[in-house]
Amino acid sequence: MFLFSIFSDINEFHQMAFGRLKDFEETKFFKQLSSHFIFAQSNLFNRDVKVTRSMETHFLSTLVKELNPQTVFEIGTYNGFTALHLAVNSPPACRIFTLDLPPDYDVGKVVASSYDDLLVIKLSQQTISQRFYKKHPLENKITELYGDSAGFDFSPYYGKVDIVFIDGNHSFEYVKSDTENAFKMLSGHGIIVWHDFDYIIHKDVFFYLNDLAAKYPIYSVPHTRFAIYGKIII
Repeated sequence: MFLFSIFSDINEFHQMAFGRLKDFEETKFFKQLSSHFIFAQSNLFNRDVKVTRSMETHFLSTLVKELNPQTVFEIGTYNGFTALHLAVNSPPACRIFTLDLPPDYDVGKVVASSYDDLLVIKLSQQTISQRFYKKHPLENKITELYGDSAGFDFSPYYGKVDIVFIDGNHSFEYVKSDTENAFKMLSGHGIIVWHDFDYIIHKDVFFYLNDLAAKYPIYSVPHTRFAIYGKIII
C-alpha cells in the first residue's frame, strides 16, 4: 500500500507538471455533477488492482448515473468488473457492448508496451467464463464482442455510442486506433473516457493523449488515471 501511494503521488506530479490536459474540475460539467447528490453504485470489496481503483470505479459509475446513456462501448473487458458497473448504473434500456480478444487468441502476437498488457490478456483468457456479470440479473444488458480492436469493424456503432470507455492495449498504435474509432462511434452528446493516463507504466497513453490535447479539449480527472473528452464536458 505504501508503494502504491508513492506511485500515485509521482504519477499525479507528472500529470500536473508534464501533462497538457485540462483540469476536469474546472469544467461546467464538474460543477453540474457537484451541484446535486448522485448516488451511484460501486463495489469496494471485489475490486482488482489490475483494473480500476475504487475511486475510479466510483467516478465512472457516477458519470454513467448522471448521463443516462442508451449505448455504451467498452474496449477491453478483462474480468467484466467495469462492464457490470456500467450495466448497474445505466438506464434499464441501455446496451453495454464490451470488446475483448477471443479466448483462442495467440498471445505471442500481442504488441505490448506495458507489463500488464500480457498479464491481463492471459488472466482474461483463463477466467473468461467467470466474469463478474455472469449470472448477474443484469447480464442481458451486456453484449460480449470478440476481436482485435486494431482490425475490428466498428462501423455498425458509428454515431450511436453515448459513452466509449477505452481500456484495451496500451501501446501507442492501439491507443491511437482505439481513439480514432471512438470518435467515429460518438453520438452527438457522447463522451470518451480513457483509462491509464499515467506516466510511469503507460507512457504511450500519456504521450498520445498529450499530443491529442493540442487538437481536442481533453481533461484529466484528479486522483484518477482517467482522461475524458466530450462536447458536454466543456
